[in-house]
Order: sequence, then structure tokens, then C-alpha cells
Amino acid sequence: MRKRTSIGIVAAVALALSASTIGVANALWSASATALVPEIATGSVNFSAQASTSETKEISVGGASVSVTLPGSKLIEVLQQDAVAPVPVIWRFTASGSALGIAGLNYGVTVREQRTAEGSHDLASGRAKKGTVLAGSTLKVYRAAAGGDCSTVPVTPTPKDDESPRNVYLYDSDDVQLQTPGTALTGRLSEQEWCVAMTWNAELDGLYVNDVQVIGTAANGSTNGAMARWHAPVGFPPSLDMLGTYRNQGSITGISEDTTKAKATSEWHTDVYPDPSGEPSIVIELDPIVTNLNPALEAQD
Repeated sequence: MRKRTSIGIVAAVALALSASTIGVANALWSASATALVPEIATGSVNFSAQASTSETKEISVGGASVSVTLPGSKLIEVLQQDAVAPVPVIWRFTASGSALGIAGLNYGVTVREQRTAEGSHDLASGRAKKGTVLAGSTLKVYRAAAGGDCSTVPVTPTPKDDESPRNVYLYDSDDVQLQTPGTALTGRLSEQEWCVAMTWNAELDGLYVNDVQVIGTAANGSTNGAMARWHAPVGFPPSLDMLGTYRNQGSITGISEDTTKAKATSEWHTDVYPDPSGEPSIVIELDPIVTNLNPALEAQD
């Protein structure tokens, strides 16, 4: 929008006429004019987020929050790992934006909810909906190191005595600085990559201990002994809690030519587990905050 500024111009001109009967005559003019004053850009910002599994950026409109969605199909990969103490499953997303002029740009990250077509479960408490894969897992959201390295997963905090363990943890996710005010005068884009590490919470079922002792006799009759021990970790494949056991029983009776009868009975059991393919997706929200070089102005969403 262009502002119009009125400029008042006052001009005074005095003329002196020499005559015997005429005194000094003064003339006064005033004039008014209108001029257009161009806009002066004091700052502008843009902010977006993009999941590693998406080809499109979620762009903030009017400073509103944007979100990325971690698919449930990615989370259930923690159940597909058959190694003992496997490495975490990693997923990534990127925050990007620029602040033009005197503006700066910060943002906050929160894990908002588990979402399905039927509804959602609020994750503000950090605790997942019961019966889901997330409820048996630990999910950590943290900034990637140099080069996008996600290998250094933060340590899980120890819960307080009266607090149950959480399923979701965020690290240094409040008021994250993307660009400092006044440093990107040309609108240079800044990007920050984030990591989401997911692990299944199951503990080892035990250790299989092996002991071996060997005794040998030398040619001079002396004996020498040695002992070795090694442990083998034992663990069942990860899964959701079992729903129950499906029991099957079959019996058969046969009659021979001499009319004698023979009977046989067989029974087998099948353990039934929930299908994890319906695991809810997880919504992660990023809220941009505009900062300013002027210390008298507070940062605003």
C-alpha cells in the first residue's frame, strides 16, 4: 500500500514599487501539492517444512504452523528388526525459511498427535495410545549433526519417581533459531535437518551361558587345564501384545477288516497377534516465530 503525503508549500514574494504617492506593496502566494512516497520494506519472512518421505513442502500461510507426518508404516519397522539390540529406525524432516531485511526467524517443534482416519490421540503428555506400536516404543526428535548425521541419539531421561516413562521425547526444540535478524538481507534460504529415532522397548529375554573345560596330560604325566565361557543373548522377535491362542483339535477313527477300531487325536495351537499395519501416523508441528533487530519489539508468531 502506498501512502500519500500532502506537502504544503508557502511562498512569499515582496515587491517594492517606487512612487511618490504609492507605498510598498506586498504580494503573498500559497500552493498545495500531492506526492507519492514509495514503500520502504522493513522485513518479510517465509517458512516451510518437508518430510523426507514427501516431495512437497508444507508452506506457512500468514505465519501459521506447518506440520510433517511420520507414516505409521515407517514406525512399524521397529517390529521388523530381528537382531539383538538393533540400531534405531531413523526418519528425517527439514525446516527451511528466510527473513528479509531487519526480520529474523525462529521456530518451535512439537509432536502433536497420533492420527488415523477414525480419529486422533493427543501426544502432549508424551505417552502413546495403548495397543499401538508407539506405545511399546521410544521416539526421539532431535537436530541432526553436521552433514545430516543422526547416529548420535540423545540419552533417554530418567523419569521421576511418580512419573511413568514417556514414549516421545524432544530435545532442544523450543525457540530454535533459523536466521538471526538482519543477517539475510537478500532473502537467503536457511535449512535445518531434524532426526526422528525410533526403538522398540523390549528387553532381552535372557542369556544362554556356555561353559567348556579342557584338561590335558603331558608326556611327563603333568596335567594342564583351561576353561572358556561365552554368552549368547536370547530374544524373541518384537511384536504387539498377543491377543490370545487359537486352539485346534482333530480326531479320527478307523475300522479294519476284522472290525477292530483305531483312534487318533491331534491338537495344535496358534498364537494370535494384532496386525500392526494399521499403526497411526504421527503429526509433528513446526511453529514459526518472527524476531526483530529492535529490542523494544517482542518476537511474534
